[in-house]
Amino acid sequence: MTKIEAAISKEVEVLLSTHFDRDILITSVVQLSLPDRRNLLLRLYTNTEPQSLIFKQTLHEKSSEDDQEAFGRFARDWAGLEFLSEVKSNELLVPRFYGGSLKHRFVLLEDLGESHVSLVDSLTGNDETQAIAALRRFMRCLGQFHGAGYGKTDRYFEILRKLTSKVPSWQEDLKITFDEPFPKIKSVLATLNVPQSESLLAEIGTTLKVSLAPGPFTTFIHGDNCSDNVFDDPVKKELHLIDFEWGSVRSALLDGTYLRMSLPTCWCVKAIPEDLIDPLEEIYREELGKKIPAAHEDEVYHTAYTEACAFWMLNVLLEVEKVMDKDRLYYSGPVPETNLWKPEKNSGRPRVLSRLQAFIAVSEKYDMLPHLRSMAIQVLGELKTRWPDAKPLDVYPAFGLRR
Repeated sequence: MTKIEAAISKEVEVLLSTHFDRDILITSVVQLSLPDRRNLLLRLYTNTEPQSLIFKQTLHEKSSEDDQEAFGRFARDWAGLEFLSEVKSNELLVPRFYGGSLKHRFVLLEDLGESHVSLVDSLTGNDETQAIAALRRFMRCLGQFHGAGYGKTDRYFEILRKLTSKVPSWQEDLKITFDEPFPKIKSVLATLNVPQSESLLAEIGTTLKVSLAPGPFTTFIHGDNCSDNVFDDPVKKELHLIDFEWGSVRSALLDGTYLRMSLPTCWCVKAIPEDLIDPLEEIYREELGKKIPAAHEDEVYHTAYTEACAFWMLNVLLEVEKVMDKDRLYYSGPVPETNLWKPEKNSGRPRVLSRLQAFIAVSEKYDMLPHLRSMAIQVLGELKTRWPDAKPLDVYPAFGLRR
């Protein structure tokens, strides 16, 4: 049994007693997180209901710059959890927020169960039917998640500003985007000898802007809705989104295009079979349309969808220089014992090729962003010449029989 500091334990008990309006004491503690992780996760057992809950503490980093980033993640996670607990409906499945501490940088949230099954389990296994069912739950939950926060994001910012004074406006975020990623994208294009016309630069600028500027799909987004940031229950057929450290207010389609763009912020990255993506995305769009009217308008939806795919395509260009001369392996996180995941094949170049191809296909389908499409075709051709042995992403192991 793990122990926690007396002062922290006392603060937890006070927060819980206040939240539930009854005396609650911690009776035992079990550590869930592995050593040397950036967050400490504990399961706390109590003398009453709730019989258990999750304690999540953001640990201090050694450098002030890194610790500032860590505090930002903590503040966004807290704000996201509290916000979602307020807008939560019977449909939306996210853990309940019980309280938090700025002093000790922890949040208290609902314990979703001792058996943690995520999409990683389904996608790296050998059961295609199970994987498809999990992906359907995921897309339904994602649509409900975006719909729940729509039109209510002022409350999210209100909560966030109580935690930190450093809450940039979308205009400030946009300036940072143009001061940092934009020049890097131009540098990569120069390295690959791709002409940079004014029309191309204008489309790049538009793509970066629409992801941040308010629009018809602006809502609270997850920002890192990866396969391990879910809590899936195949028996109850329920799936909860967890971990909101990268949550923000942006276009819902940045999350909504994750399957198409091969989970762009994740470590567990492979491809979803093409014939599955459209029906899975229809599940998402149907849920989105219950709360966001623009989801019913094809032209508006397809425009935002294409722009979101373009955003992730531009994002992966920033990775090109890291793998230009030599491919590299990306970190592979925990996987179940019966998995078919191969860490030695979790490399960078296939991600670049696949996301370029995915954007090109979407741009052609909806006949949008022609200059970005032409650029992506040129980049793809140049990289295939430079990387003759590189191939696009293979499908997830669960779909291995399709090879």
